[in-house]
Amino acid sequence: MSASVKEHWIPITTSSGMFSNEYAVSLELADGRLVSFFADKSLVKEDDGRALLKVFLVELYPNQNKQRVLLPTETFETASRWVEVATE
Repeated sequence: MSASVKEHWIPITTSSGMFSNEYAVSLELADGRLVSFFADKSLVKEDDGRALLKVFLVELYPNQNKQRVLLPTETFETASRWVEVATE
């Protein structure tokens, strides 16, 4: 099922970044791998004690419980902004 590209929020883990305006972000991919990158603090919000990252939703795979999103920056591990994460 294709979704129109739209803003979307996904859960992440954050820690202090290299600069005061950014977070170091960790994200678990749908296949269980962990990836990391830096993200501007303006792209992160807290909701119910969870950190959420603003991304663009590109594709939903409901039968596989995952979604393809476009991150704000490339991950260190994959050198890509395109990732698949589990749906909640």
